[in-house]
Amino acid sequence: MTHQTTLRYSETLLRRSVFAFWRRTVGLGFVVALVFVGGGLAQLLYKGDTSWIVGALAVALVVGVSFIVVIYVVHFRNAMQKFRDMGTPEALLVVEDKAFTLTSGIGSTSLAWSSIAEVWCFKDFWLLLFSKAQFSTIPLANVSPEMQTFVLQRVRSAGGKIVG
Repeated sequence: MTHQTTLRYSETLLRRSVFAFWRRTVGLGFVVALVFVGGGLAQLLYKGDTSWIVGALAVALVVGVSFIVVIYVVHFRNAMQKFRDMGTPEALLVVEDKAFTLTSGIGSTSLAWSSIAEVWCFKDFWLLLFSKAQFSTIPLANVSPEMQTFVLQRVRSAGGKIVG
């Protein structure tokens, strides 16, 4: 069985998809941990402590904040560069029993369903995760419910995880 549709991208959609990836990747637990580190650091500085613990907490806070900023910036820049490289902000998605193909102004790629580790489902788009740091955004505006069901079934049967 074959399904195909034209995917339409926009800067707004890509900004939202990168933010969704960033939010799930970083997670609330990491942000809470940084708040605790920052609170502990502030308390020690307020007391006038200048021990190595203050330095270690400061380094942990700077590295942690840098980490979450870099994750967003790198993925956002990559997404915007690919968006600009596309020319026309459209891609053709063809899904078949054994593989799927994405074709745009950048080029074409065909991948087996087993290459998708996870699908993160959001209201207006999906993120197809190939690894912990690599994903593709699939806008759902032109993807029929039948095609969505087919994709999720193929990913699941190939061992991929559906989240959301």
